[in-house]
Amino acid sequence: MKLSTAARTGTTGLTVRITHPFHPLKGQTFDMIGRSPHWGDDRVIYRAADGTLPTIAAAMTDMEQPDAFRRVAAGRAAFRTVDLLDLLTLLDRVSAPVEAEDA
Repeated sequence: MKLSTAARTGTTGLTVRITHPFHPLKGQTFDMIGRSPHWGDDRVIYRAADGTLPTIAAAMTDMEQPDAFRRVAAGRAAFRTVDLLDLLTLLDRVSAPVEAEDA
Protein backbone atom coordinates (compact mmCIF):
# COMPACT_ATOMS: atom_id res chain seq x y z
CA MET A 1 0.00 0.00 0.00
CA LYS A 2 1.40 3.40 -1.00
CA LEU A 3 1.17 6.16 1.61
CA SER A 4 -0.67 9.27 0.47
CA THR A 5 1.99 11.49 2.03
CA ALA A 6 4.89 9.95 0.09
CA ALA A 7 4.81 12.67 -2.58
CA ARG A 8 5.14 15.36 0.09
CA THR A 9 8.38 14.13 1.61
CA GLY A 10 10.38 17.12 2.84
CA THR A 11 7.42 19.49 2.91
CA THR A 12 5.11 20.68 5.66
CA GLY A 13 2.07 19.21 3.93
CA LEU A 14 0.77 22.77 3.54
CA THR A 15 0.38 24.79 0.40
CA VAL A 16 1.00 28.49 0.00
CA ARG A 17 -0.69 30.76 -2.54
CA ILE A 18 0.95 33.94 -3.78
CA THR A 19 -1.59 36.72 -3.31
CA HIS A 20 0.32 39.95 -3.93
CA PRO A 21 -1.49 41.75 -6.77
CA PHE A 22 1.70 42.67 -8.68
CA HIS A 23 3.69 39.44 -8.24
CA PRO A 24 4.15 37.54 -11.53
CA LEU A 25 3.12 34.26 -9.85
CA LYS A 26 -0.06 35.70 -8.29
CA GLY A 27 -2.71 33.03 -7.78
CA GLN A 28 -0.33 30.08 -8.10
CA THR A 29 -0.02 27.59 -5.24
CA PHE A 30 3.11 25.76 -4.14
CA ASP A 31 4.13 23.20 -1.52
CA MET A 32 5.36 25.06 1.54
CA ILE A 33 8.71 23.80 2.84
CA GLY A 34 9.05 26.11 5.83
CA ARG A 35 8.99 29.63 7.18
CA SER A 36 11.83 31.60 8.70
CA PRO A 37 13.24 35.11 9.07
CA HIS A 38 15.68 36.25 6.39
CA TRP A 39 17.26 39.69 6.59
CA GLY A 40 14.64 40.80 9.11
CA ASP A 41 11.73 39.75 6.88
CA ASP A 42 9.34 36.86 7.57
CA ARG A 43 9.84 34.56 4.56
CA VAL A 44 8.05 31.47 3.28
CA ILE A 45 10.17 28.78 1.62
CA TYR A 46 8.34 26.89 -1.12
CA ARG A 47 9.10 24.28 -3.78
CA ALA A 48 8.92 25.80 -7.25
CA ALA A 49 7.89 23.84 -10.34
CA ASP A 50 11.57 23.41 -11.30
CA GLY A 51 12.38 21.86 -7.90
CA THR A 52 14.23 24.88 -6.49
CA LEU A 53 13.43 26.29 -3.05
CA PRO A 54 12.83 30.03 -3.46
CA THR A 55 11.56 32.28 -0.67
CA ILE A 56 8.92 34.98 -0.70
CA ALA A 57 7.82 37.50 1.90
CA ALA A 58 5.03 35.92 3.97
CA ALA A 59 3.04 39.14 3.54
CA MET A 60 2.83 38.38 -0.21
CA THR A 61 1.10 35.05 0.43
CA ASP A 62 -2.02 33.69 2.03
CA MET A 63 0.07 32.76 5.10
CA GLU A 64 -0.44 36.29 6.46
CA GLN A 65 -3.70 38.09 7.05
CA PRO A 66 -3.94 41.20 4.86
CA ASP A 67 -2.91 44.36 6.71
CA ALA A 68 -5.62 46.79 7.81
CA PHE A 69 -5.10 49.03 4.77
CA ARG A 70 -5.66 46.18 2.29
CA ARG A 71 -8.77 45.00 4.15
CA VAL A 72 -10.33 48.48 4.12
CA ALA A 73 -9.22 49.36 0.58
CA ALA A 74 -10.59 46.05 -0.74
CA GLY A 75 -8.62 46.41 -3.97
CA ARG A 76 -9.70 50.00 -4.64
CA ALA A 77 -6.28 51.55 -3.83
CA ALA A 78 -2.99 50.33 -5.25
CA PHE A 79 -0.71 52.20 -2.82
CA ARG A 80 -0.80 52.96 0.89
CA THR A 81 -0.53 56.62 1.89
CA VAL A 82 2.52 55.97 4.07
CA ASP A 83 4.33 54.33 1.12
CA LEU A 84 3.53 57.28 -1.17
CA LEU A 85 4.85 59.72 1.45
CA ASP A 86 8.07 57.67 1.75
CA LEU A 87 8.40 57.75 -2.04
CA LEU A 88 7.93 61.53 -2.06
CA THR A 89 10.67 61.94 0.55
CA LEU A 90 13.02 59.74 -1.47
CA LEU A 91 12.31 61.62 -4.70
CA ASP A 92 12.87 64.96 -2.96
CA ARG A 93 16.22 63.72 -1.66
CA VAL A 94 17.32 62.34 -5.05
CA SER A 95 16.28 65.45 -6.98
CA ALA A 96 17.82 67.96 -4.54
CA PRO A 97 20.65 70.00 -6.09
CA VAL A 98 24.13 68.88 -5.11
CA GLU A 99 26.23 71.61 -3.52
CA ALA A 100 29.96 71.94 -4.30
CA GLU A 101 31.07 70.73 -0.86
CA ASP A 102 28.81 67.64 -1.13
CA ALA A 103 30.31 66.53 -4.45
